[in-house]
Amino acid sequence: MENKIYLSTGELAKMLGVTKQTVIYYDKVGLISPAKRGEKHYRYYTLEQADELDSILTFRNLGVPIDTLKEYLSVRNAEGCIEMLGKQQERVILEIQKLDRIRKKIEGRSKLLKQVLGVKDFEKVRFTYEDKKAYMIEPCYGKDEKSYMQSFISICNKSKELQIDFQNPICSIITKEALKSEDYKDVSYFGIRIPKDFIGHIVSRFEKPDGIYASTYHKGSYDTMYLSYKRLIENIKEQGYEVCGNAYEVDLLSTLTSVSSDEYLKLISIQVCKV
Repeated sequence: MENKIYLSTGELAKMLGVTKQTVIYYDKVGLISPAKRGEKHYRYYTLEQADELDSILTFRNLGVPIDTLKEYLSVRNAEGCIEMLGKQQERVILEIQKLDRIRKKIEGRSKLLKQVLGVKDFEKVRFTYEDKKAYMIEPCYGKDEKSYMQSFISICNKSKELQIDFQNPICSIITKEALKSEDYKDVSYFGIRIPKDFIGHIVSRFEKPDGIYASTYHKGSYDTMYLSYKRLIENIKEQGYEVCGNAYEVDLLSTLTSVSSDEYLKLISIQVCKV
């Protein structure tokens, strides 16, 4: 061989702390080719190429795509490097934002489930003040199960597009008029709470008024929901209140967390006023 020092694939891999397969792979994809080939097509690399491959590995660890890296290596100048790193920084920022949204979703659902596990008396009626909240809504035009499911799927898809799904549960909204006629299955809208930084992006939204809300839990299948409503409304009257707004049903435990419908759990809240 010449006086110039060459490294075999194994020697180069060992020097850089990678596998031989990694070095061979980068040759196959056109990122770095051996300076020469010996007998049986063995690959040999120069010390300068060891430095070059080390830089390539650094860029790859930063997440720079192979095609982007190949394009840069064809020009190799400071301006091109700055541009490449700038684009990768933008990708990283977007990925961080995506991961942060996922974190919020996980925290929101975990907090909700922990709250449920802490409930001791599911039949107790509570009267609490609630601040005003903004909801994205989807009207229920039909009154049959298929129409309800279409509206439900629609708001699920919209919440996924906005990346606010899973963080807050979807609720069913029953109007004051439906409550007075004891039509507790007459859902007028499906809604999902909108985070403050998303409010300006949503046209079809609904403001849940601030005020006093009477709430209780319903445990069991949806067919027996009317029993929980009757218990809640009777208690409202006993405590000197009257229904003055909508009802909001939130699924806490459903098909995702329970095998049997007997274990399903909903939170029912109705806006009330003193008589």
